[in-house]
Amino acid sequence: MLPLNIFLLVFIFVSIIYFTDIVFNKQSLTKRYKFQISSLIFLILFLMIGLKGTIGSDYGSYYLDYIYVKEYYEENFAFRTQSLDLVYEFLVNFVVLSELPYNLISIITGFIFISSIIFFAYKEKDYLLIILIFLSYHYFILGMGYIRQGLSIAFILFFINFWRDKKIILSLFFFILAVLSHKFSIFYGFLIFIRPKGNWFYLNIYFYVIFILGLSLIFTYVFSVNDLGYYFDVYTAEFSKGAYYRIFAFLICAIIFFSNKSFFKKRTDYRYLYLSANFLLLLTPLSLFFSTIADRISTYFLPFAFIVLANLSEFSNHSYKNSIKYFLVFTLFTHLFLWTNFSNQAKYYVPFDMFDLPSDKVNPYKYVIGPYCC
Repeated sequence: MLPLNIFLLVFIFVSIIYFTDIVFNKQSLTKRYKFQISSLIFLILFLMIGLKGTIGSDYGSYYLDYIYVKEYYEENFAFRTQSLDLVYEFLVNFVVLSELPYNLISIITGFIFISSIIFFAYKEKDYLLIILIFLSYHYFILGMGYIRQGLSIAFILFFINFWRDKKIILSLFFFILAVLSHKFSIFYGFLIFIRPKGNWFYLNIYFYVIFILGLSLIFTYVFSVNDLGYYFDVYTAEFSKGAYYRIFAFLICAIIFFSNKSFFKKRTDYRYLYLSANFLLLLTPLSLFFSTIADRISTYFLPFAFIVLANLSEFSNHSYKNSIKYFLVFTLFTHLFLWTNFSNQAKYYVPFDMFDLPSDKVNPYKYVIGPYCC
């Protein structure tokens, strides 16, 4: 495995643009050419996902799901899905029906995922720093690996954006898409009935008692159809060392938020940030017993981390602003370097083999138990 891989090279490329502008132009270039820079980064990241080969620890599961749908359609001229992640399954069915190559699924999901990141970052002042935070880990994990969860988080990003703009119908639409992309996004249901401004709640407190009970029943139903016991057994048996430091990183973001609440109060998404910070505090002790479950849930608070870290230098002493940015980018790069070169999971993502056909070079089918697995 080469010390410098394509993920590190892209990170360095974005960092050069970021620091060149900070040092020489005082961020005038990133403001003046914001659309051009964002478009270039979008194109690079989108093509990397769209042209990927057998990459990601779950590649075999996704590919076999595609084969399952294709063979069932060829034999019965009808579609059949294996899960409740209907958005992803719809894309698979569309590709099969259109007789298009499997790689088109990566192109479609990659386009949605990267669009959401660029769209969300574009609304923030330090948008390149958000992209660097994203590139440090979640780009290859969600873009190359956990595709359904990546789709779900993409819709969550749109959901948060339209929620804080008080576009209720659009925000609800993207929340539904998020839940139908990955089950864990149902945790974001708390945001539906909370106002970004004015009174906290849309309806009276009795409705929320009913809502919480209803949400719990839906949650139980969704997981019972997919065998709640199986999910619980798998996630409690799995032990993720990386979950501890990732959740610790989110905890640091929560502490930073609480230490600077007055700064964030002027934002339209303050209530989202406030509730997210509290959830992350509760999630920390959970990680000590169920590291994988806590890790999966914490990933959905990625927008919270984007906002807090991207504003870290704004509420700091003016003379230390650039130093904070340098330190943060150095930390992000160090994490990316160590993970892609020394993590046990890195072999499923690095090296990056474009246009590679399904093969046994990396053994992407390590999670397959039966002839087909979703």
